[in-house]
Amino acid sequence: MYHFAYGSNLNHKQMNCRCPDNKFIKRVYLGNYKFIYDGYSSAWIGAVANILESAGSIVWGGLYEISKSDLKNLDKREGFPNSYDRKELKVKDDYGNIYKAITYFRIGEKIGIPSDKYKKIIIDGAKDCNLPDSYVKKNII
Repeated sequence: MYHFAYGSNLNHKQMNCRCPDNKFIKRVYLGNYKFIYDGYSSAWIGAVANILESAGSIVWGGLYEISKSDLKNLDKREGFPNSYDRKELKVKDDYGNIYKAITYFRIGEKIGIPSDKYKKIIIDGAKDCNLPDSYVKKNII
């Protein structure tokens, strides 16, 4: 199965710890959603990544192949189903190929500011997944 990562799970080091069976496939994007930092995480001491439906917007992320065991680990780390929910969405690669991938999201909360540590993990992950620089500068930094 595939997992679409757009926040801290972009980070290969973090994904390798959370999901030992994972295999990074490529960068992909999700249409008609936007990336935000919202809510508050006491673990990260600040707002955390989320995606919300938004016509005409896109969210770039990483496509990972994961095992059932990895999915259980992600469910636990993402607080599914209490903090984040998950669903299967269609993402596309640079060539228009479509993949069905599981991703995590929650109902939007108050927009907030992430901790520097959390943001650095995402920025490093964006580099790991080769996300477009313009996207990273506009949405993540």
